[in-house]
Amino acid sequence: MAKQVKSVGELDRISSLPDSILSHILSFLPIKDAVRSSVVSPRWRYLFASMPTLDFQYCLSSIYSRPGAENFKNFVDRLLFCPNRVTLECFRLYESSSREDDYLRLYGWISAALWFCVKEIDIRYKPLPVLPTFLFTSQSLMTLKLDIDDDMKVPSKVCLPNLKTLHLKNAKFSNGDSIHRLISGCMALEDLVMDLPELPTNISKLNIHSLSLKRLALNFVEMVTDSLIDFNYTFMINAPNLVYFKYAGPIAEGYHLSTMNSLEKADVVVYQLDDEPSYALNRESGATASISNLLQGICNVKSIHLTIVQPETLIRMPPEPVLGFHKLVELKLEILDEYGDWQGTWVIQFLRCAPNLETLHLALPVPHRGFKPLPEEVPQCLLFHLKEIKIKYFEGNEHMFEMISYFLDHAIVLEELMIGIEEDEELSIVRKLLGLPRNSKKCRVVIL
Repeated sequence: MAKQVKSVGELDRISSLPDSILSHILSFLPIKDAVRSSVVSPRWRYLFASMPTLDFQYCLSSIYSRPGAENFKNFVDRLLFCPNRVTLECFRLYESSSREDDYLRLYGWISAALWFCVKEIDIRYKPLPVLPTFLFTSQSLMTLKLDIDDDMKVPSKVCLPNLKTLHLKNAKFSNGDSIHRLISGCMALEDLVMDLPELPTNISKLNIHSLSLKRLALNFVEMVTDSLIDFNYTFMINAPNLVYFKYAGPIAEGYHLSTMNSLEKADVVVYQLDDEPSYALNRESGATASISNLLQGICNVKSIHLTIVQPETLIRMPPEPVLGFHKLVELKLEILDEYGDWQGTWVIQFLRCAPNLETLHLALPVPHRGFKPLPEEVPQCLLFHLKEIKIKYFEGNEHMFEMISYFLDHAIVLEELMIGIEEDEELSIVRKLLGLPRNSKKCRVVIL
């Protein structure tokens, strides 16, 4: 019997840990489960009140229809203004059905978190009321994530010396100076994500200048375009130490990017703002120049995922390669075009710009128009470096057969060619693919 009591005591070793450690452990639990721990013993009764992380994901929206909604908000008040609280690491609140009478309360919650020198604030609140001015001068804040679906009112003074991560989603800016002022005030910024539904209409240039920035993602895919006839912006990006870069959105008027010698990976999704034929023809040369400027700015990248929508005005690059992707070893090229109006010659031409390419992934629609003959001049990467090719969505089209044959004929060091086909594809097509002659003795053809 004595041994049994001893084993129970051993199982309760966790209770002998200091309060600070127990509170830290509780912070990894959902807030409701952390509160339930108060019934374990008198020692645990108030431990949850000093948790360094307060995470209220979807809590408010789940209780708005209940009589206890006000009690829950009072509970949040008590947690934030707990007399035993000394510091706060993270304050996170997700709410999608806010009420106007909650705005002042949220203002107080954010203010309280800043008072306790919070390091991370993650707010998804739509629409978000006015943010505390001293949020933009916090000395402790290291991570700020806002999904607000409202105007982002940036004060005249911004000084966030320790902020390393800034994510903005659905925020709206009245002018370009606000964006520039916000970014410039983050002297240690390393990770910037801007997922915006629109940009200010009173500017022509968007300037992003940060020598400390390592990750930059600009997403304008869901931009409202009903009242726009063009994307009249020039992106001025001076971030020479970027390791990761993402741009997803319409073709802008121009791109001026600083040299990025440290760039490891890039994701680029570009599409035409207006797909009217007359508009496309009038803008063809400008679109080509813009895309060239964008790609030229990231030419030092090692891995790129390039997605092109409506390629009829985008893939008409100059006849001679003006881009030099000499560090590129991995290319994922995806063309989204319901009309199948792309050309294999452009794919080969792009490969000429990447002489050291080792991995190539292609996701191409079935071409419906005339297919130009593939060039006789073979890209250097096919002759010396390309080891892996993966082709998705193969449907047995003769032009795709021609491209696959081209690869097998010229890729001398190719080790693996993977081809994705539909399950109901004819067996004769599979046999034809497997029977294509190949110039590399190591090459293995895999049907996915």
